[in-house]
Amino acid sequence: MTYLKKSAIAATLAILSATSSAQAQNFSAGVDLNYLALSHSEGQTVGFGYTAAPEVWVELQSQGGLTYGLRAFRLDADSADPTTRYDNIVMQTIDLSVGKSFSMGSTTKGKVFGGMRFAKYYEQERGTTNGLTVPKSYGLLGGIEIAQQMSNNLSLYGGSTAAIMFAPDYTDVGSPGTDLTFNTIDLNLGLRYKRQLANGGNWHAGLGLTSKLWNGVSDNDSENISAYGFKLSFGMDF
Repeated sequence: MTYLKKSAIAATLAILSATSSAQAQNFSAGVDLNYLALSHSEGQTVGFGYTAAPEVWVELQSQGGLTYGLRAFRLDADSADPTTRYDNIVMQTIDLSVGKSFSMGSTTKGKVFGGMRFAKYYEQERGTTNGLTVPKSYGLLGGIEIAQQMSNNLSLYGGSTAAIMFAPDYTDVGSPGTDLTFNTIDLNLGLRYKRQLANGGNWHAGLGLTSKLWNGVSDNDSENISAYGFKLSFGMDF
């Protein structure tokens, strides 16, 4: 009986330990430290240097293999150049997504995902307190991420996220408007280094190129504005 009790206790502890480890490895969190400059299709963002734009994210993978993600990004950039039309630009997004992982061979892994994007946009015309204000917009997003393992710890990754956005109302230089539509595209390419933690999880760091294109939102017409640059990424898997 004593032996059975000890065996049962040992088995229970082993199950709890395995369950705890599995649960820990299903959760990921991280931050991307983006450094972005602005480009405008009509050259109206002169003097905008590289600006820090943080991006944080968390992911939870279910036992069924689905990944639930939350990602938040914000850029608040200024220019003091007297020839620029806009001296302050703000881009902000929050993404809610559900994804599914896949493999192509033993060294290539990826994830497809879809969900909702919520966004805000603001541009201030130089010398005034007015500009284009899009206080809220929302839309459907879809995307893909692919990672090619180059060694035990190093991988090459790339991905894209696209969203079709709708703003029910906005204000353009003090004049109200309704039904603004635009689209956004995010592109990422870089290298990621991963190491195992003592508790069985992983930490990873990356260096990459990134761009965020907003098409048809600037000045409430067909103008494009994009933020582009590089990013440092840090994250942990539990």
